[in-house]
Amino acid sequence: MLGKTNITTLSEGAIVTEIEDYRWIQLQSGIYSNFVKTIYQNGYLVAITMDGSIVYTTDGEVWNVLTLEYAECRLNDIEWDGRRFLLVGCYVKEDSNNETTGLIVATTDFEAMETITLPEYAYKEYYLISSKNGKYVLVAKYDSYLCVVTSSSMSDIIGHEQLYNYTASTPGVQDCVAVKNSSGILVYYRLFQPAKYSSPDISSHFIKRIIDEGIISLRDYSEDFKYNHSKVFTLFECKDILYFLGLLAKNNYSLNEVTNAGEIMVMNTGQNFMFKDGVYFNDCEVFINSHEMLVVKKGERIAEKTLNDLIEIEPELTMNCITKAFGQLFIFGNQGVILKSSVETNNENAIAVQTLSAKKALYDAKQYTDDRYAALEARIAALEG
Repeated sequence: MLGKTNITTLSEGAIVTEIEDYRWIQLQSGIYSNFVKTIYQNGYLVAITMDGSIVYTTDGEVWNVLTLEYAECRLNDIEWDGRRFLLVGCYVKEDSNNETTGLIVATTDFEAMETITLPEYAYKEYYLISSKNGKYVLVAKYDSYLCVVTSSSMSDIIGHEQLYNYTASTPGVQDCVAVKNSSGILVYYRLFQPAKYSSPDISSHFIKRIIDEGIISLRDYSEDFKYNHSKVFTLFECKDILYFLGLLAKNNYSLNEVTNAGEIMVMNTGQNFMFKDGVYFNDCEVFINSHEMLVVKKGERIAEKTLNDLIEIEPELTMNCITKAFGQLFIFGNQGVILKSSVETNNENAIAVQTLSAKKALYDAKQYTDDRYAALEARIAALEG
């Protein structure tokens, strides 16, 4: 027997409470939005959605839902500053101009919500917020460019710095993704320059690091936009380490670690893992993409992993982020789906929701068949000889 791959298909808005015999048990949450970030702090496990909904629990079993009442609200990040949660994103201000404006909301218990407005600048959107050593750092959009905002109390601005050298002729920002750890922030953004005359559309990709000393450029890429219309970089954090996965050349993917010293270390090449997030659990590094999981156990190296090591969770389920809380793993995906790992938290294999993925099972079955066939041919040849 190659391994179990039985999976009960998840319905929309399902919360999976535990895994029994590799089958999902479902409950209805009533949320059908796509999760983008999650955090576990001060006894709260909280996840935010793209359209401004908040789902939280204090025990991993009973879930509460809160929807922010802002027009066309979008949430991008959540942070715990030691005394309150801070949520950032944007919404459409319902006035004569209907302009998008940045949103910052603070709460301690998700009952009372306080809106915070930073003075001086009218930011259009906040992509990330980080709190460290009594200082707040935000990645924001102001006018037509990205900037780094610093504040000492969330009621003032002590720094406003352009993330790149912006002029009137600078191409517009198409994407912005930012992640953080205890040592700094990693930001990816793409600038798009439309074609002029005989020139092709140009898409330039940038990865920068934000630390106490300022903004440091790590990687700059330019490419012919005609041949690649998609975003080619993903950023995520695992075990307080920042990673980025990028396409360096045609079909040449590279998974890179950014050290606290700012060095870029290539961890794996040639594998398009498409990771979205990661977490450290039971001495294992656990990475997820939209549909699969990769487990790197203690003593193993991610450089030795291939696409055949991915564990398929559910082809019809799209996963976005993963975290650990209450001694278990939680995966948050699209359409309100939340997966919760087995309660066997002392078992290092508890994180393997399937003993073998369908993809891995087929690969092993083919390898087994090929080996047996080769052995049979050798035996026939020996008998004939």
